[in-house]
Amino acid sequence: MHINSLSKRMIRKPITRFVAALAVVAGLSACDDTLGLRASLSVAFDTLSAYAMSNTPVSFPAAYSVSSGIVVRIDPTISFELAFDLPGNGKVQLIPARRISTTRVINGGAAATPRVGMQMAKGTFESLTKAPTGGYTYDSTFVVAPGESVLLELSGDACTYSLASQQYAKLVIDSVNTTRRQVYFRAVRDPNCGFRSLQPGVPKN
Repeated sequence: MHINSLSKRMIRKPITRFVAALAVVAGLSACDDTLGLRASLSVAFDTLSAYAMSNTPVSFPAAYSVSSGIVVRIDPTISFELAFDLPGNGKVQLIPARRISTTRVINGGAAATPRVGMQMAKGTFESLTKAPTGGYTYDSTFVVAPGESVLLELSGDACTYSLASQQYAKLVIDSVNTTRRQVYFRAVRDPNCGFRSLQPGVPKN
């Protein structure tokens, strides 16, 4: 009897641990892909302009750091996710950083350039309230016309020390000045790693 009781207790403990592990996984899934994290930053809105990377001075900002919300010039640090160019048909080329260089210079050393996912958005720019988790094409150039929107998935330095490794954003080209080779655009980005909200305020999930 004593041996049988001991055996039952030994069997019961692994089952209990397994059930507890399932509960943890279910809890994380209920957090809408945020791994149980809490957002602390408000969704950011940018209205910016940048230059085409071809036929403009190298000192002109021709790239967009989505994670920072600023336009920057193209240099070996590759401190951006997207570069812009004008193919000559009134449209804009959105060029992921890895298409410029697969490596970048950080603190004097070489490091891999983070990947960027993009997909064309359905509906109007304003109607996009949440970024999808899938459907992205990685490190491929997109050509868009003014008024067309794209959704972005980023895996850069901002999430290096976070449990979630992605940030999400949307971008729309408002207009193009072909004479100045300048692109005017708006972007909405969620600075909280793992969160996909594209609405004003601090995301709740």
